[in-house]
Amino acid sequence: MLKILALLLLSVSLKGQMLFKTPSGAKYHLATCRMVKNTSEQITIGRAIALGLQPCKICNPSNSSVLASSAGKASGEGETVQCKGATKTGLRCRHQTRIANGYCFQHQPKQH
Repeated sequence: MLKILALLLLSVSLKGQMLFKTPSGAKYHLATCRMVKNTSEQITIGRAIALGLQPCKICNPSNSSVLASSAGKASGEGETVQCKGATKTGLRCRHQTRIANGYCFQHQPKQH
């Protein structure tokens, strides 16, 4: 019963929002998310849940405060720091990032 109520509240808060699923992904995203590429498929919240998709941790589409204003920083962003990643030559990456784990978009650790 509690799960149904949570699903209903989530679907009401996401009503009218464009959500996207990447072809190989296990998460759903807002249209403004950096993980959404040109090959993404637009879906509804009901379809996302039926497919067993989880909300993206970067754009956090299940957070109603993000839905109200997508102009703010994405969830998981902090102050700007130099990327912790290494280039192919072994030197430290020079990109600056706001992602909380300290890695730029090119050096994100692989999720299992």
